[in-house]
Amino acid sequence: MDSSTIDIVALLRRQAEIETLLLNGHNAPLSAERELEATRRRLAAHPRALNAVLQTAQALRRPPEAVSARDVEDWSGAN
Repeated sequence: MDSSTIDIVALLRRQAEIETLLLNGHNAPLSAERELEATRRRLAAHPRALNAVLQTAQALRRPPEAVSARDVEDWSGAN
């Protein structure tokens, strides 16, 4: 399993958590916005792994944060 894929899966989950916190008003907006921006920069640093996770999510009809690294490996191996 590729470590960048594992990182991307974790980052996508964290991004979803931060966005949920912001929408529900459970976090300091400024620090959450900063963390969200840093998370997005880290996601952009791995375009291939991000694309693989997003394609897997689309194929499995799941949100990206619900896809595991194993799902990506299994789906990419099948195609």
